[in-house]
Amino acid sequence: MKKTSLIPYYRSFFRNNTKDFILGMIATVSESACAVAIAWLTQQLMDACTKNTDALSFLWLLTISFVLLLVYLGSIQLDRFATSRCITKAMAQYKSFLFSRISKKSIAAFRQENTATYISAVANDTQSIQMGFCDLFNGLNSLLRLICAICLMLWYSSAMTLAALFLSALFFLLSLPFSKKLVDAEKELSYCNEGLTARFKDFLSGFPVVKSFQAEEEMGILFSEAVGRSANADKKRRMANLMFFFTIDGGIAVARICILLVGVYFTFTGQGVSAGMVIAFVELLNHVMAPMQELPICIADFKSANALIRKTADNLEKNIRDEGRDIPLSLETGVKLENLSFAYEQGKSVLHNISHTFKSGRRYALVGASGSGKSTLLHLLMGASKYEGNIFFDNEELQGISSSSLYSFASLISQNVFLFDATILDNITMFRDFPQEETERALRLSGLSRLISKKGADFLCGENGCNLSGGEKQRISIARCLLRKSSLLLVDEATSSLDAKTAAQVSQALLDLSGVTEIVVTHSLDPQLLRQYDEVIALKAGSLVEAGTFDELMAKKGYFYSLYTVTQ
Repeated sequence: MKKTSLIPYYRSFFRNNTKDFILGMIATVSESACAVAIAWLTQQLMDACTKNTDALSFLWLLTISFVLLLVYLGSIQLDRFATSRCITKAMAQYKSFLFSRISKKSIAAFRQENTATYISAVANDTQSIQMGFCDLFNGLNSLLRLICAICLMLWYSSAMTLAALFLSALFFLLSLPFSKKLVDAEKELSYCNEGLTARFKDFLSGFPVVKSFQAEEEMGILFSEAVGRSANADKKRRMANLMFFFTIDGGIAVARICILLVGVYFTFTGQGVSAGMVIAFVELLNHVMAPMQELPICIADFKSANALIRKTADNLEKNIRDEGRDIPLSLETGVKLENLSFAYEQGKSVLHNISHTFKSGRRYALVGASGSGKSTLLHLLMGASKYEGNIFFDNEELQGISSSSLYSFASLISQNVFLFDATILDNITMFRDFPQEETERALRLSGLSRLISKKGADFLCGENGCNLSGGEKQRISIARCLLRKSSLLLVDEATSSLDAKTAAQVSQALLDLSGVTEIVVTHSLDPQLLRQYDEVIALKAGSLVEAGTFDELMAKKGYFYSLYTVTQ
């Protein structure tokens, strides 16, 4: 299977961020060169103290010291400023990119996935990814110091340099297996944190169910198990980290002592190594050893970050509905079904060869026993899944229509209305600006004018509308659709959880709408309401068995008549 390209994900870090990135890189190069130059300056100062004839004059050393320190401190300040800005902006852009990719998914794709995957990607994984991005600068700094230090060390003593490189390379190679274990442990921890987030999210979402069934203890056990898995994964990561640093730190200590012994030997045997060179070599040794410690960490962090980006990208790019062409944002002739069939599982069909035409501007009621396929039909009309047969919107087949076009003229009102923890007005407008007269029209037609006059448009709805009644929430969902001027309104059991009086009010509000094609799934067989629909369509076991006005179906005394009789 073709791997998802990570180029757009990495590009999101650098979009409109090039200036700070380049400044950070320039400052890093300057800082690294100055750090190594200080070792050379130390050698010159020490040789001047011992009155070595090769040393520079005191005036030159004073001038160089002043200029070098000025450039070094300026480079450090510029490095911190530019890299901090670059990293902050990069992570903000990456998170925004993830949000944009999630928002491009269709409703159908999103229903098939666990939202905890994305919550974890933004809340947990970005911390490790930020560490990997920081190491772009840290790694460059370490690498430049290493190169500059080796060049100066070779100029001082090739024998001591070869010994230092051999020992450094040896311990670097020994650390690589632990680096891989650290990457694997980081990825495992990410998956465990994702599972923990999912378990906690389930508990919060299902809190009323947990309390009403007194399942606190059982949920506590499940949550504790998830916590335990996350803790064990974190323990593995810490142990891998411990072994990685033990190898590096131990290797550095051994290498430093060995190199110092070699330097002392060369000094005692008079092999052209001055006291200043020995001290400078000790300083340069730190610039060789430190990168040997830091580079494997940078590599490990970058691999971990890349693995997490890969994991998120793979999740984001799957279940994407193929985009089709844009069509006009209104429904002129209507919706036509031709031999529509659908099955959630192969061999278990839910809808069977349904053919029917829903004319524009008319109102239709879908009725039938539970499991007859009413809700499934509505979700297919919203592009929820692939199907057999055809669904035409004004002679345009649904699977060839872009999601943006579909959602522009079709709206779905479901039984469970989601409201944001924001004002009533923001929940109606979905945080967009509309002309006042259009907003007032939507409030009036949806029956919200009284609520607004009583509580005000700035009244906070609370988390998922906890400060409002079920009827008020349903009216807000109707107002949303009216404000968007949806030409096709699909209503899925919108009143089933409301009391009889509120349900009747909401149902009548929907019927009073004009200029909208309505397909309403209803469990209520109230004659007063059903007579107002242009057509009542009866489904039985996934098949369309009858269609006509309420009085026509009652006169036929067929399936709808039996269904109506049983419910009275």
